[in-house]
Amino acid sequence: MKKIDTLDKLIATVKKTDNLPTLPKVLSKISEEIDNDNFSIKNIGELMSRDVSLSARILKIVNSPFYGFPQRIYSINHAIVLLGANVLKSIVISTSVFTAMKETMAGLSEHSLFCAFAAKHIAVKLKAQKINNIDPDIMFSAGLLHDIGKIIIATAFKDDFKKIIENADKSKKSLVDIEHDILNISHDYLGYMLIKEWNLPPSIYLPIKYHHNVNLADDFKAETAILNIADFLTRALGIGFSGAAYLEKINRDALNILGIDMDFIKSVIGEIYSYKDELYIFE
Repeated sequence: MKKIDTLDKLIATVKKTDNLPTLPKVLSKISEEIDNDNFSIKNIGELMSRDVSLSARILKIVNSPFYGFPQRIYSINHAIVLLGANVLKSIVISTSVFTAMKETMAGLSEHSLFCAFAAKHIAVKLKAQKINNIDPDIMFSAGLLHDIGKIIIATAFKDDFKKIIENADKSKKSLVDIEHDILNISHDYLGYMLIKEWNLPPSIYLPIKYHHNVNLADDFKAETAILNIADFLTRALGIGFSGAAYLEKINRDALNILGIDMDFIKSVIGEIYSYKDELYIFE
């Protein structure tokens, strides 16, 4: 396939593809309810309860060691209160997205979930140390969805995706550079397009757009830096598979944006490594 030379052509190609992940219908109804200033937990719970597998997944997540609540949560309404609106939305989205990830690239769902854990942990740690005040739940959502653009490439441009993965396996170039060489666009921008189309907040889709190019971010620069570092640490620890064996050096600009050093990073690594045992929660 020739390089994609116009954005219009790319969008047209993507929109004609039948197998891209779509949002569950329940999300639209849940979003409408959450966006209401006087939203009802009971109404959201009733909507969630219509999807048995989704309800079970939410209870599994809220009862996982990752959240560490002292008592077991049996009520979907209680779980919704504990998780909050942003995490609830990201979990609903992940129901369809993670299925697509597992079918598209072995290891991508594990990579994405661990990245979500890591991004949230960094945000919590920054807040505790009064370094920054980023919403940890927003970072969890951004981590879950940061590589969704790879599904678009794998689905809409199958031959090119195979070539990208083959080149990445033997190249010392970043995956986004290889994607640009072949497609003239990369997964971070494609992910941004899709997440924006789904009407998620810019605090999620802008960090996704720039998570490989932190310095290009004008807004939500700290969120972008956190996502960049979480993605790097996930790949450095060998959790799941992101499509490329090559690992660049940690982004010093991201560290400077957040005002942290390598001692902070070393402590994060020790604290997040056990999260690898929590990857079952989306199965």
